[in-house]
Amino acid sequence: MSELPAVLNEDPWAIRLHLARLAIADAKGYVRARENIGEYMVGEVQDNLDGQRLYDGSAMPQSKAAIARKGKTLIDKHHLYDSYVFQLVPGGVAVGSNMVYALIHHAGGQTGRGHKTKIVARPVLGVAAAQEKRIGDILLAEIEAMQ
Repeated sequence: MSELPAVLNEDPWAIRLHLARLAIADAKGYVRARENIGEYMVGEVQDNLDGQRLYDGSAMPQSKAAIARKGKTLIDKHHLYDSYVFQLVPGGVAVGSNMVYALIHHAGGQTGRGHKTKIVARPVLGVAAAQEKRIGDILLAEIEAMQ
């Protein structure tokens, strides 16, 4: 798999601490927990796209193209949807997309010829309180399974 762009730069300290403890305690459980977190986060992105919401649960701003075709924003042909993957990296898990336009849709900004097109930020990948709790639950379940 090619290197994923840094779409998600957040790395909550509590999650890193639990991952480090799990790595020291049980290498196999550590891998399993990171895989479970990666699968969960990819599922969250896909659920967010399906539900037309951002990672924090707020409504996704609709694009003019989606409104015109009476469809969903960022999901017309499923290219972006299908591109989100995870990979295990030293000390954690990376989640993102290798699509060249994933970052502009995540962060927003000017794009296109002469940068004349403004894209509104639509971050579908991120760690809010709900995701942090679920990731914590995954880690605690793995720690409990080791005992």
